Amino acid sequence: MFYAIVLAYIVYGILFILKTSVVIQGVRYFTLFDDSMISMRYAKNLVHGHGLVWNPGGARVEGYTNFLWTIYMAFWHILPISSAKISLSIQLSGLVFLISSLFLIRRIASHISSEDSYVSMGAVILTASYQPITYWALKGMETSVLGFIVLLLVWRVIICLERNSLDIFLFVILGIGLLIRPDMTVLLIGISLFLIVTLPEHRAKNAFFTLLIFLLTQGALMIFRLVYYHDILPNTYYLKMTGVPLILRIKRGALMGLYFIDGMSYFLFALPFMFSILYRKNKILFLAYLFLIQFFYSIYVGGDSWEWWGHLANRFICIVMPLFFILLSLIISSLIKGFANYKPMADVLKKACFAILLLLSIIQLHGGFGMDVFRKLIDWPGILIEVEKHNIVLALKLREITTPQAKIALGGAGGIPYFLDRYCIDLLGKNDAFIAHQKTKYERVENWDPGHNKYDWGYSIGELKPDVVLDYDERWYSPKEIQFFRENYKIFKTRLNSEWVTIYFRGNSSHIDWSKGSIVEWPEGHIVQWRGRPPNSL
Repeated sequence: MFYAIVLAYIVYGILFILKTSVVIQGVRYFTLFDDSMISMRYAKNLVHGHGLVWNPGGARVEGYTNFLWTIYMAFWHILPISSAKISLSIQLSGLVFLISSLFLIRRIASHISSEDSYVSMGAVILTASYQPITYWALKGMETSVLGFIVLLLVWRVIICLERNSLDIFLFVILGIGLLIRPDMTVLLIGISLFLIVTLPEHRAKNAFFTLLIFLLTQGALMIFRLVYYHDILPNTYYLKMTGVPLILRIKRGALMGLYFIDGMSYFLFALPFMFSILYRKNKILFLAYLFLIQFFYSIYVGGDSWEWWGHLANRFICIVMPLFFILLSLIISSLIKGFANYKPMADVLKKACFAILLLLSIIQLHGGFGMDVFRKLIDWPGILIEVEKHNIVLALKLREITTPQAKIALGGAGGIPYFLDRYCIDLLGKNDAFIAHQKTKYERVENWDPGHNKYDWGYSIGELKPDVVLDYDERWYSPKEIQFFRENYKIFKTRLNSEWVTIYFRGNSSHIDWSKGSIVEWPEGHIVQWRGRPPNSL
């Protein structure tokens, strides 16, 4: 049964990857989520000798938050793989980590439940069917490897609890996680405190190795940043964590947390934690404890920017969702056993009850999708997938109509810059230290959106003078900046496949092939041109 699930999941993953690719002039292009493509651009520039930078020859800014994952991406760029196919290697890597995670989930669930096949199969099926886990992993986010690391850590901790032993390798794994994302520090501290409380004989050694691995990894990264980027923290830290009131960030994070809970129902969310408290076994409590650590961390940082997709698990929470699913499977199995003890049940009836309860759980877990759960699961409602495909076509078109010296200003800093290979200006500041260090433009919970609240068009457009502006919304400008933009930039209509697209070109630019389209007049009233969701709306 397990291997049949794994095989089906591999087929599902391959179909997902194909579905999210696009064929342009007979060539199939694969692409990742826009944030992942930012890391891919850094990786490509590193391999091509430009350094670990977003723009070749540009300022050194650490616009990624996944150092080791970016280095892993760089490895693939060493190989003779075209830009059209390079993302496929990262997507397949994500699939490998997902499949490996299913094996670990089965092992952990089976071990905790004393070889109960209902628990192990239930946890595997719930994980494999959960859309956010699949989407983020197969769109290139480091959640695939972090989810695998979390499960590996859980398994090592369980062994430590059973053997009352110290596990140095556990801290090595944590060190790898810290090099992938520095906010794994939260789980490092959480796991260390759990071991210190539950294994008093090894208290001093666990505390020592926690401190040692933190200093070795984060100390090394800070020294590297200081020498290379002239800063001790990533640019994304300043973008998302500074210049915004703490209470605003927590309010928004709490609101997103409530949306997540409401998406599956408060009852279903509470069940695993009630069960853990009643069960009172360290191994069970540890799963609930780790999940809650990550859940409250998500609240602290203000949540993610993409909860509007369906109010399901965001990128912070999805790496611990398998732990939630193991607990939920324990509950389902306990219900079946309870009925069997009350009135003996035939094996076929047990399996039928298990299947029904599992199906109801899958539907409820995806309640944030609304009423059309199964269609969305089958159709892969990935965030902005169509926009990502459109971005590849747009990037290739811009290469045709601009010279290599052209400067492009845009809000989506990943896919288009990667395929375009032009000097880019990041309007929202992930790769611009000047923007990242500003104060947020929005101080209302309904408008504040992590990583999409800082901009300065007077600086990005007025001072840096891009030849092309892709993302424009008059709500972002002051009246003076609107006037400047209208006076200096032309609305350029060009054909993109079967549709016309609007691009804003600097009127006196010598880096534009004006024969590739036509200039149109600025229409009266407001102009809104944003190739996705406006950054100031939930």
